[in-house]
Amino acid sequence: MKMKLKTSVYNIVDQINKLHLEDPKVYDYWDDLTKTLSADEKLTIQFLESLDDKNTVNTISAVFEDVAYNLQSLAFINYIESLQTKFPDLLLEHMVDAARNTINMDDAEV
Repeated sequence: MKMKLKTSVYNIVDQINKLHLEDPKVYDYWDDLTKTLSADEKLTIQFLESLDDKNTVNTISAVFEDVAYNLQSLAFINYIESLQTKFPDLLLEHMVDAARNTINMDDAEV
């Protein structure tokens, strides 16, 4: 299942990267990416832990807020916060803050 997630994410990211940033089709792929990363919290965190490619992380960060909303998981928030340390040259802070603000911290699983 982990390889299926990795393959799916990389396929979606590849499709996004082929488009012009203002192409409306980008939103469809972001929706697909959100659904894929929201399907299984543990697998998503494991996948993110395995990432060494900052360009992929940068692309995926566009959906952090939506994934956080779907997962309602403090573990996910904590992990994406650690990506800022792992990839200090990426500007992830705003995406992470937006993701943190979208979850109901009272109901989130620790």
